[in-house]
Amino acid sequence: MQIWNQMGYPHEFTTATDVAGHVWLVVVVKGTFDFPAGPGEPVHKSHDQIPLVFADTYTGEAGYSATFWETDFAFRKPRCDVIANGFAYAPGGRPAERVPVGIKIGNWSKLFEVVGHREWRAIGPVFTATTPLPFLKLPISYDVAWGGVDRLDPEDQLPASYRHNPVGTGWSRTKNQRLIPGLRLPNTQAVGEDIRSPFGDYRPMSFGPMGRGWPGRIEHGGTYDDNWANNIFPFLPPDFDERYFQMAPADQQIDKLRGGEEVQLVNLTPKGRESFRLPNINLPVTLFRNGSPIFDGTLSPDTILFDLESRRFSLVWRVSQRIHRNILEFSECWVGPPTRGMLRARATSKRYVRAQSFLRASRENVAA
Repeated sequence: MQIWNQMGYPHEFTTATDVAGHVWLVVVVKGTFDFPAGPGEPVHKSHDQIPLVFADTYTGEAGYSATFWETDFAFRKPRCDVIANGFAYAPGGRPAERVPVGIKIGNWSKLFEVVGHREWRAIGPVFTATTPLPFLKLPISYDVAWGGVDRLDPEDQLPASYRHNPVGTGWSRTKNQRLIPGLRLPNTQAVGEDIRSPFGDYRPMSFGPMGRGWPGRIEHGGTYDDNWANNIFPFLPPDFDERYFQMAPADQQIDKLRGGEEVQLVNLTPKGRESFRLPNINLPVTLFRNGSPIFDGTLSPDTILFDLESRRFSLVWRVSQRIHRNILEFSECWVGPPTRGMLRARATSKRYVRAQSFLRASRENVAA
């Protein structure tokens, strides 16, 4: 299939299989935009577009650290994921023990606290946290959120984990309480939810993607039992729910964006507080099957990814159509408004060929 892209955004297509065993074509487009330099200035397309992510990436070793960016090739997302990776900054460049951080997009918002380094101490049978160390900048991820794996006893052959966040820190079992002193507490916590016990049940706080096997997501993945292995494999189980493709936790899944929403960032950049409005985010797309358009409309992004340290964000759009026979039945896809040459070729039933000079001019326009 030929994709004619007028926008300069990275694009690709793949296939996916639904619960009924039907195969679908999925076209994915990802556009990256820079934060404005000053208040009131508009958002502009980035000179360097972030490539599509083909496989999940992690902050450290896969399976033992937080997901950093998840693949862009999800099949479908009923809602829009909001994901952010970055650091918390002490306001005004003055060291602080606690800093509130938050993101607001339109009517949606999420806020939590980032706290300086602490450790558990034992005073008799009671555990207490040390005073937080002041900080200027601390990373935010599920690695430094409440949770973790209790590996305090080196002779324990079956170390347990905090199921809601097995890559975090601060949690332990009562059986290892003699080994808890010195265990690091998390750097993030919910507002008004001070962490007071290493055995507690607290909410892990981050803006990053959830693990694929964590509660809040894994229950949408379906049932893989003997019946599935014997009668359904290699297809998805009948109780698979497409909400599994949402990588953000429930409190970071929002209604589809319309464009123009105000974005506010709190203590996530050295500026402390900054805000801007999303650009026009509706993406015109036309998809052709056997030479005839089967989808002709505008897409809303189903994912917004904030790369806070690079002062940019990406939007991801996708469109899917069922494959009846094979993928060759799809002839072309237009991403962005078609050129006059494309429309003329379509009207006269001729094959459209893009001149090299036009390609060079398009690249120069994107670079500008």
